[in-house]
Amino acid sequence: MPKTFDRAPELPKMRRRIGRDTTELLITSLALLSTTGIVAVLIRASVFDIASQDEYNFIKYFLICTSAFLWLTVVRLEFTAKKKAEILYGTQMNEYEIMRTKWLEIASQKMDIEAKRSMDYSNLVQPSVMSSKPVEIKQVIAETTESDSKSDVSA
Repeated sequence: MPKTFDRAPELPKMRRRIGRDTTELLITSLALLSTTGIVAVLIRASVFDIASQDEYNFIKYFLICTSAFLWLTVVRLEFTAKKKAEILYGTQMNEYEIMRTKWLEIASQKMDIEAKRSMDYSNLVQPSVMSSKPVEIKQVIAETTESDSKSDVSA
């Protein structure tokens, strides 16, 4: 899961099983060795120095029982690993839902902040209202002088 909330969390992947551990490796190796021993006893390999039929039957049945027990243990460990993988997936999905919810909340808060910032009136240039005073127009009537009056009459 991501440590930061800058991107959406990734959906976890369902795995078939969790990887093999040392116990599974050891039990599987012993089961294979026991099965090989059964085959060697059944073909009467010269590896085993078996003198009597009673000894042969004892070794054969002992190896068959041991092999069956080990293979059943391998199957049980396989099912346990699958169950652990399902539990891990369930936990990861719960974490994913929590992280996704938090990410969505943070993303919506970011969008709200950006929307408020873009719509904030303090960032806009306020129109300045100039105070207007009534303007008095003064009409100044010039006094007529003799030279002005002569020019008016001659015209």
